[in-house]
Amino acid sequence: MHAMRMMLLAAAGSAVALDARAQTAPAAAPDAGEIIVTADRRAASVQDVPISITALSAATLEVAGIRTTEQLSDLTPGLLVQRSVVGKISIRGVGNENYTIAGDPGVAVHVDGVYVARAAAGLFDLFDVERVAVRRGPQGTLYGRNATGGVINVLPSRPDADGFSARIAGELGNFDYRRIEGFVNLPLADGLAVRVAAMGNRRDGFTENTNADARSRGFGRLDSKDVFGIRGQIAWDDGGPFTARLAVEYLDDDSNLPAYKYLNRPDALPDADFGGGAQAFDDAFLRTVNQGYELDIPGSGRSVGSNSDVFLTRQTGVALHLAYDVGATTLTSITGYRRTRFNWLNDGDGSDVFYVNYLQQDSSRQWSQEVQLASNSDGRFDWLIGGFFFNETGESFIALPFPFGFNLPFYISIDGEAETRALAAFGELRWRATERLKLTFGARYSHERRAATYVYVIDFGAPFVRIPDEEETFGSFTPRFVGEYALSDDVNLYASATRGFKSGGFNLLAVQPGFDPEKVWAYEAGVKSQMADRRVTLNGNFFYYQYNDQQVGQIVNLQSVLTNAARSRIWGIEAEFSARPVGGLEFGGTLAYLNTKYKEFCTGDPTQPTAPIAPGCTDAEPVDLAGNELPRAPGWAITGTAGYRFELGDKGSLAARTDLRWQSEMYFTQFNRPLIREDGYVTLGASLTWTDARARFSLALWGQNLTNSTYFTEVLESGAFNPQLVGQAYVAPPRTWGVRGSVAF
Repeated sequence: MHAMRMMLLAAAGSAVALDARAQTAPAAAPDAGEIIVTADRRAASVQDVPISITALSAATLEVAGIRTTEQLSDLTPGLLVQRSVVGKISIRGVGNENYTIAGDPGVAVHVDGVYVARAAAGLFDLFDVERVAVRRGPQGTLYGRNATGGVINVLPSRPDADGFSARIAGELGNFDYRRIEGFVNLPLADGLAVRVAAMGNRRDGFTENTNADARSRGFGRLDSKDVFGIRGQIAWDDGGPFTARLAVEYLDDDSNLPAYKYLNRPDALPDADFGGGAQAFDDAFLRTVNQGYELDIPGSGRSVGSNSDVFLTRQTGVALHLAYDVGATTLTSITGYRRTRFNWLNDGDGSDVFYVNYLQQDSSRQWSQEVQLASNSDGRFDWLIGGFFFNETGESFIALPFPFGFNLPFYISIDGEAETRALAAFGELRWRATERLKLTFGARYSHERRAATYVYVIDFGAPFVRIPDEEETFGSFTPRFVGEYALSDDVNLYASATRGFKSGGFNLLAVQPGFDPEKVWAYEAGVKSQMADRRVTLNGNFFYYQYNDQQVGQIVNLQSVLTNAARSRIWGIEAEFSARPVGGLEFGGTLAYLNTKYKEFCTGDPTQPTAPIAPGCTDAEPVDLAGNELPRAPGWAITGTAGYRFELGDKGSLAARTDLRWQSEMYFTQFNRPLIREDGYVTLGASLTWTDARARFSLALWGQNLTNSTYFTEVLESGAFNPQLVGQAYVAPPRTWGVRGSVAF
């Protein structure tokens, strides 16, 4: 398999795609040009778009060492992308707690204009991308379903019929890190071109597993990387009214199991009082586990499969873009297909005795079709109308075997199927009231039908429970109001009110009714400005959310139950700054302050089975969490970047860059427990890059997390020892470093 991957890479002539025309995002790594985005489904400068958006070009991603969607948090205020059972993505505290096929994320991920429904598909390697744009705040009007938190839009570099180009790059680093990627762009005829890009990424694991049986089966190092991706595109654009582009991609992540450290299981607790966060533990303790992985489920006749199947994510994506310019209007069609397969196995007790495992195997297929009709005029009115259709079907198998170290045939298993069908109509009208004032009204109506059926088995000689087929329909009207005012050519003010909607659904991890949709009203005001002949950029905003029926999960009697929190409130400020004071020097940074609070939320607490009933709560939900912070909502996140380019004449140039990020304390659950939280931490990245005078060759030294900070990106509440609370933590990568070389043709 690895040999085949390397042959495909060589056949592609592959390497990282650094579009020479791509400009650097002002917020992260400023340069002399402006970056063009399609945030409102129209091309515009990022400084002229009246929303909070961070746009990262291929050049920015390259010099900052951003290789995966997980690392986008390093340069984007308000964004957290964290590795867990699946990728957990949140923006301004808004994310998702349901990771089964019958629920959706709260931050929408779009790849090449196609909505990606599965949370398991949210973590992937980036290669040959033109840019990544992160929109913060609800985006339901134009960007579709389930975008209450915002949107991450990944846009690949497109075929170019103007000439042949290719690039190949490779990286080597500690932990036996190896990565090769690249592209070949080939014109076929006037207006017709193809582009093929590929990537391979392998690395040893960060965590040692001392379990002898696991080591004999290839699980001696956990948190490893083994990723392969390939994308092919063909595009037609001869300058006429009709354009077309077909893209097909395949992503295969066969990385080894992620390592979860059990923090306070009786025989795992270190000799120290735990106050929260990875800093309370010795690094060697956190990077060593003794965990066995059993492939068979005693008494069921079912198995995970082979060792290579215990942890994988495989995605196949197809996107067809068609556009026809009829003069006054342009008709656009985006057809998308995506298939995702996801397997995940976790040692649920953290010991060498087979006490409990957790297994999840999902498979889903989705089709989507979007049609847009947009005006092309430069008059006082711009408008866009469109329709959207989405259909997804999926199957899931989830199991928790409990042999208690004696191979007993006791287990919980769930076999489920789910289907989602969504229809939406949307539109937006922009009125240029004066030369400086613009008013925009947009709206979307969404109608969704979700169905699920599953068999819930608790087998210790007991019968199974079949949940009757369930079906729910949801509808929502989500308007958007925006006012823009240009104080000058370089200073723009804006204010907006937007309603967001995330569909309800079903939780296949518990015997419970379906859950309701989330709804949020978001209010935002901001300024986008440039000064000193556009060598200084300063953007800032203030936002306030009224959040109703938030979907929140918790462990109850070994079940992961999902409920709707009654009401919460979110507000904060964000700022992005960059400057190029003199030739070669650039620096900038971001700041995000976030204040979150549950206003009304009564629930049960598995660690307090005899908790007294709080005022206003009930016997079933006796604990009042009003006043608690939302999960994954750090109060502060500050980043800074600085770089200088030394010109060496005919010997090329030498560029130095450093990136710093500090994040304050945050909790991982709604209960705000000291155990299930992470203290503040600092990370530092740096690079030194030489480029020849013709910009054909480059050689770089780089490092990530040079402070070697130890911190958690996730802490789960395990139900294995319920009602005793057990923290199940995922430790972030340690210090990594390496060398990178590239050549362009």
